[in-house]
Amino acid sequence: MSRPTRAPERWVWVLLAFLPPCVVSGESSRFEGDGTELAAKVDAIARKWLEMPGAAGLSIAVGRQGEVLLARGYGLADLELEAAANAETMFRIGSVTKQFTAAAILRFVERGDIGFDDDLSLYLPGFSLQGRQVTIRQLLNHTSGIKSYTNLGPGWSSKWPMELSHSELLALVEDQPFDFEPGTSFAYNNTGYYLLGMVLEEVSGKSYAELLQEELFEPLKLARTRYDSNVDLIKNRAQGYAFDAGTLRNDQVIGMSQPGAAGALISTAQDLVRWQIALTSGKIVSSESFESMCTSAVLPDGRDTRYGFGLFVDELAGRKRIQHGGGIFGFNSILAWYPEADVHVAVISNSEALPSGKVADEIASLALGTDK
Repeated sequence: MSRPTRAPERWVWVLLAFLPPCVVSGESSRFEGDGTELAAKVDAIARKWLEMPGAAGLSIAVGRQGEVLLARGYGLADLELEAAANAETMFRIGSVTKQFTAAAILRFVERGDIGFDDDLSLYLPGFSLQGRQVTIRQLLNHTSGIKSYTNLGPGWSSKWPMELSHSELLALVEDQPFDFEPGTSFAYNNTGYYLLGMVLEEVSGKSYAELLQEELFEPLKLARTRYDSNVDLIKNRAQGYAFDAGTLRNDQVIGMSQPGAAGALISTAQDLVRWQIALTSGKIVSSESFESMCTSAVLPDGRDTRYGFGLFVDELAGRKRIQHGGGIFGFNSILAWYPEADVHVAVISNSEALPSGKVADEIASLALGTDK
């Protein structure tokens, strides 16, 4: 399949179902020891998937009750150099970025610097809302109606390799008709999260990359998480791969300014689990703020969107799950939390053909004892 005919939405690997607000109960997971048994079984799962056509490498981590039980890299980070992936190899995580953006917004809400129901024009008066009002809340939960630039087809795909300024990227959508009146429907929207990154820059006076580094990554010691770059030398960074007509190929080049706060971070599965442990335990935002992140929005007609702020709410085999996936050229990822057992699973793949979500579901089913 040629590049232009691919689906234009490249950082949207998501799973949808309904889940009530997240509450931790006392349910236990299958593995109560030091993780040795789990590691052996996860190794077997990874080996199986890496034998599939189009596989390259994986980053996998599992946590339980505040502890990382397993963090490993598998396969190859770079096929041309035959460089092995390890636990420190950084992969692009696509839309898993959105929960970092949402959490950063909520930190400013807690400080009183941003209001959920503030109109976007208070922060970005230069962006035309075409006579409408769009709130921060609507950007967070994808109910703004603003056109997503990743849904523009050739209008966006023709610019994939370019590094675009804020004004250049927003020019792609600013004159596009709204998909619906703000607050009346739901449509997954990368423009909305890109705009939230700009709001963070306006309020903080720092770039989105600098803000997250100072506010989140450094305090949490997430040394293998950062904003990606096509220019910087980043040691132990995985190359991404497409799989076309039975052949692995280097991924499509994309200017890393374009994903922005919607999908531009790179990380490891271990850092993602450590991040999620901190997020779910109240170390990043308050318990009330986190509850709002994983409480899905309900539309005026009663439809449940199954999306909170940067997080999907669903279930796997009847078990509650809070999760988000990501897909960006050459990579796909998922980070999931099962609150009843307090189990965390992160999987990142550097091949479009190897589905991180399916690998993560298999590992989660194993850890939760639902695989029988």
